[in-house]
Order: sequence, then structure tokens, then C-alpha cells
Amino acid sequence: MKRTLLTCTLLSGACLRAQNPPSPVLDLDINAQADAVVSKGWPLLVRVAVSSVDGQPVAIALKGGAWTQALSLTVTDQNGTAQKWPMQFIQASSPALSLSGYNSTEADWLVAPSDTANIAAGVYNVSATLDTTSSAASGTFTGSINSNGAAVTLNVEPGSLPAEDEASKYLAFAAYARLRGDTQGVGSALDTLIAHQPAILEAVVEKGDLLAAGGDYAGALALYQQATAKFVAANPTAAEPLTLFTVKMDAMTAKIASQTVVTNVAPGSTELVFAPDSIVSAYGSGLANSTASASGSLLTTLGGTTVTITDSKGVSTLAPLFYVSPAQVNYAAPPSLALGQATVTVTSGDGSNHNGPVTIVDVQPGVFTFNAAGLVAGSIVRATDAGQVLQDLYALDGAGNVVAAPVDVSKDQVYMIFYATGIRRAPQSQVTVSIGGVNVPVAYAGAQGFFTGLDQVNVQLPASLAGRGDVPLSLSVAGKPANTARLTFK
Repeated sequence: MKRTLLTCTLLSGACLRAQNPPSPVLDLDINAQADAVVSKGWPLLVRVAVSSVDGQPVAIALKGGAWTQALSLTVTDQNGTAQKWPMQFIQASSPALSLSGYNSTEADWLVAPSDTANIAAGVYNVSATLDTTSSAASGTFTGSINSNGAAVTLNVEPGSLPAEDEASKYLAFAAYARLRGDTQGVGSALDTLIAHQPAILEAVVEKGDLLAAGGDYAGALALYQQATAKFVAANPTAAEPLTLFTVKMDAMTAKIASQTVVTNVAPGSTELVFAPDSIVSAYGSGLANSTASASGSLLTTLGGTTVTITDSKGVSTLAPLFYVSPAQVNYAAPPSLALGQATVTVTSGDGSNHNGPVTIVDVQPGVFTFNAAGLVAGSIVRATDAGQVLQDLYALDGAGNVVAAPVDVSKDQVYMIFYATGIRRAPQSQVTVSIGGVNVPVAYAGAQGFFTGLDQVNVQLPASLAGRGDVPLSLSVAGKPANTARLTFK
């Protein structure tokens, strides 16, 4: 008997725990605040987070029905009078709750914007109770616990909202739409807030989360990078960016690495850099199900293929297409693109996505050439002939190969016109051209004026180039060199 008594004494704590499982803790907030100030016509989100004490395992289950049936909300006005608000409860994913460590789960109630518009202005108190006293399943928590109380002040929305209140408004609309499964509503609320207050990192990160959930890993990565850059700019002395950002970026990088990657470059370049309102080539595999070229006006779908560019502001824009094939797609970068890190997604007709990172800059010059040897595309004109084309800078030999047509500069005021892209956003004073090491005067540098994304450069050819033979042509814009082309003088 003494031994049995001793055993019971030593194990009495364990015996008590077996008889009385650990209690959970309830934390309640409204629109993610303990004391919320909300305008009529905004949504209300009442959230009850359920967690354990000191990380002890917690199990909540009922003899019949979901565990959330044991949860109830109480709403009173400032006089203590009970209120009945029209609330939508978001059903729990599991009928039973099991927590271990320091994890938590939540239960959510929604009050629609149309319903808050009809609630009288004033201060209201909200609390929650979990009562399983008579309904707990065997071996699970049995008892009744209350949450903290949270207050919500309901006002009429003023004509102009302070920045903090505006952020609370659109974050609430985004959360409300998310809980209702309205992806478009989430995106709309976040886009509005980001447009008004781009420094709200929470909105940028949430938009990234939305893109990631939809499979746009490259777009999500661009937003996480943008949020990280803003955080570092606002906190220059921070030892490192928030783990919130780095973990998300690592996850998206891994997702992108598992997908087919596409390379996007300006003509003649290998850098993953291009300018808005320029012509770009994407290279990869499986980019299109067939080969097709645009005829007439450019469309954003060609042969079933589309190109979407998500810029550093998280804005996704479809690009007009010139040509598509399984291995190459030529497109026009929209002029509205924001500068900075971006992602290009080529979607083929079979629905497969091919992503690639790029950097959008003001100027990224590329000279168009006709062959691998770099024969420049252009023509020769003479001022005295009112710009009439004297000859093209290329010709076809008997075998149909593109060859240089030697230029004769013995005539007075001979000009050469050649074509490029990615230069129009720089002033003409920043455009320089050298031919065979000789700097030549630039008479015009800018948009060609007819073809989308195509730029034109007009230079005067000095007589000193006569007889030089095959020489290189070098274009530099705002200090950035383009690919080297060539032409031949006789």
C-alpha cells in the first residue's frame, strides 16, 4: 500500500493532467486591432486566435459537430446592451482542433460593408467564449474560457482619410475578400492601396502572396524584392532584411527554378536588360505551338502565345507580339513599364508558362543587323536628293546570301540611315556614333515613327571614310554601348 501511495504521489501531476487536459487561450481582435476605429461601409473581421499555454499540446473536439460550435461571440454597445449583428462565420477546415508547440489557429466572423453601413455609429465591445463543458469529446479540453475584450468604434467616413486610416480600410477590404474567396477583390483592394501608398510594405507583400498563390512565382518574387528594397531604404542601418522577405524570396526562387526559364534580351545583346517602348527577343523552348508573324496591327496574342511583363511596381502588362515560334518570340516592351527588376512570362498556346527575370532601364541600345556577321540594316541618302534612297546597305549575292553593298561617299552630303531600338528615351545630345573609329555627326536619333518600338539614327558620312573597306559601326547612348555592326566603303 505504501508503495502504491508513493507512486500516486510522484505521478499525481501526470494524473491531474490526464484528467484535465491543458486549456487553450483565446485572443480576439477586430480588423487586426485590439481597439479598432472603423467607418460605416467598411467590412468588419472578428478573429479569435486559439493557442496553447506555454506550447503544451491542446485538443478541442466535441461529441458531435465541429469544435467551433462551442465558440460564441458577444457584442454590446457602450451601455452594455446586447447587439445582434448580421455575421457570416467562416467554417473551420477541420471538425477537431489539435495544437502542438506554439502554433495557433483562428476562427473568423465577417460583417459585410453593406451591413456595417446600417449599424448605428458608436462604440461597441466584442468578446468570445469557448464552452465545452457539456459537449467535449473524451480526452479533450473540457470547460469554459473567455477571450480578451476588443472595442470597435464605428464612425461615418470623413471626406479625406488620414494615411493610416486609409491603409486600415484597404487592408480590411483585402482580408474580407480573401476570407470570402474573392481573389479579384483582394487584388483590387491591394492595388488601390499600393497606388496611393507605395511605402505600405504589408500591402506589397500581401500582393506578392496573392500572385504566389495563383502560380505567378516570378511576379511574386518581383514584389518581395521590391518590399525588401523599400525596407532596406527605410532602415539603412538594419543588419539584414526581415526574414519575412528573405524566406518568401527563397521560396519563390525555388519555384521559379523548377519551371522553364526564358531569356529576354535587346537585339545583339546577352544582358537581361531592355528599355520600355523597345523591341525585345525572348529565347527558350516550347514558347509557342507554331510559328506565326504579325500582319498589320500588333496583337497581344499570336499563335496562342502571350507575353506578360510584371514590373517593379507589381503591374502586369501584356506585350504586343511581332513573331512567335517554339524557340523565339519577338515582342514590343510596353512604354508604361516601371524601371527596375521585372519578370517576363511567356505563355504558350498549351498553357505552359516560361518565366525569366529582367531589368527595365531607361536606355538599352541595340542595333539591328541582317546576319551573324553584323551587317547593319539601313540605307544611304543624299541631302540634295531630298532624302531619296540611293542604295540599301545590303544586297543578295547569287546564292541568296546577304552581303555588304559598298558605300560611295564621294558625293557631297551623304547620309546613312540605320535602325536600332531602346534609344528614344535619351536626348539626341547623348547619342554618339563612330564608324571605323571616326566620330560622325548625328543628324537625328529617335523613334522611327511608323513601326512599334523601332528607332532610327541618321548620320552624315564624311569623305574621309572613302576606301576604308569593311569597318565597324559603334553606337553609344547615354554612355551605354550597343552591339557592334559593320558596313563597307569603296
